[in-house]
Amino acid sequence: MPLDLFLAFLAASTLLFVKPGPAMSVIVANSIGQGMRGGLVTVAGNVFGFVLLISLVALGLAWIADTMKTWFDWIRLGGAAFLLYLGATRLWFAGKAGLSGPQPTGCLFRDGFLVAVANPEVILFLAAFLPPFVDPNRPAAPQLSILGVTFIAVSAIIGAILAVTAAQARSFLSDERLVWLDRISGGLLVIAALWLAWPR
Repeated sequence: MPLDLFLAFLAASTLLFVKPGPAMSVIVANSIGQGMRGGLVTVAGNVFGFVLLISLVALGLAWIADTMKTWFDWIRLGGAAFLLYLGATRLWFAGKAGLSGPQPTGCLFRDGFLVAVANPEVILFLAAFLPPFVDPNRPAAPQLSILGVTFIAVSAIIGAILAVTAAQARSFLSDERLVWLDRISGGLLVIAALWLAWPR
């Protein structure tokens, strides 16, 4: 793969992940509410979801998206309802992380995973996003592997930076400000839910 094509893909992937969205909202919210561990476990779940979606695209199974179009709205609305539940819970327990207790690792991983796969448009996006960066004069499989690994690495690195930053911010804030931080993160989740539920 030509270096300029790879660098263009790297830049495009980075811009994609620094853009605010449902995944970023969940990572930040769990980092604020559960600390660095909570954020990083959520990132791991999110990355695993992307691994699954990229694997489907790389294996040429994007046709699944075509055959399941009738289910897309239900999957999307289910994901939106889940995000809304997370946001409402965050708002309800604002500043009371100790009362709600630490969440099990499985629940935090689930949050990250579900937010990655709850939006069925992601697989369509990946199916359209990857091919333009493949050099048609070279074998496609090795190039798709490189692009997939790069995409996953970028999502993991940016997610980890978000998680660590949000967790560190919490440790320096007073109790009163933590309440507002929890409210903001809960609000972000509600906004992400509305964004996901908005008719396409």
